[in-house]
Amino acid sequence: MDAEEPLVPKKEKRDLWDKIQIVMHPIGGLITALTIALVSYFGSNYLNNKQNNDSKIRLYTELMSSREQSESALRKDMFNSILGTILKDSHSLDENILQLELLAYNFHESLNLMPLFLYMDRQIATEKNIRLKAEYRKRLYKMAGDVISKQISSLEGAATRETMFITFPIDSIGHKPGLSQDLAMDWKDSKVIYDTVKVGNTNSVYKRVVYLKASGYNVDEKTVNVRLDIETSINDKFINMVTQEFTIDYFQFPMIDNTRLSNDMRCAVVMRDFDFPNFIEVDILYFPGSHSSLKEKPYYDEVVKKLLMDQ
Repeated sequence: MDAEEPLVPKKEKRDLWDKIQIVMHPIGGLITALTIALVSYFGSNYLNNKQNNDSKIRLYTELMSSREQSESALRKDMFNSILGTILKDSHSLDENILQLELLAYNFHESLNLMPLFLYMDRQIATEKNIRLKAEYRKRLYKMAGDVISKQISSLEGAATRETMFITFPIDSIGHKPGLSQDLAMDWKDSKVIYDTVKVGNTNSVYKRVVYLKASGYNVDEKTVNVRLDIETSINDKFINMVTQEFTIDYFQFPMIDNTRLSNDMRCAVVMRDFDFPNFIEVDILYFPGSHSSLKEKPYYDEVVKKLLMDQ
């Protein structure tokens, strides 16, 4: 009998991919370990930086909050003291005007000071000394002009500003001063203002046609009776017309005394100059409600609409 030959297992022939797998297996483990280490390092570093930034923001917020509380308490005491002084009859006109100056230059963005200006103007009108009366009135008008200029400067960049010149009637030259007469006039003009609102990928173009009509004036009191009509269209489709009638003088402050429009916009009419018998210079200001005074709060539906637009 022939001897049986031993069975020798055949060596499996490895191809190129098998060799690559053998080489990459330990390298893959090393890469996994390095990835875990890097993720842990950068993750820890990110969390530390975030905690540091949160701590800085929290500290800054606390400092600002403490500062605002201190300023609010100081301004409250200052407001109560000044207002109480103005309404007392025991002080001279000069002292009262000084108190109003302190009040106007510190609270012009949060308070409607027009009633105080009108009150002081009435007090000045009772002054017997003609020279002092002219001096006090000049200070009062300058103060009002400064407040208006400050508010317009605050609106710079956010407001659209248009200027109109209301001309007096030809027969106004014969007016006799000191009678405080309301005289008739017939003047009108209009301006067109555009703004665009983006909602998602669509743009809505708001067109506001501002019509201003002057129907009367008073030279001695330096006032003008006007009617304001504002026609609103969106993408050339008429929406509504807002109409108001009021009297303008040197004490109209745009951030507080304005007309509320759709899309949380405001329109204000401000008298800048009363140059009788030549013209009355008037500014039309169109600006977002977010730039109005602190007392002007947006409506709830307007806030919701703004939030939905930002999504």
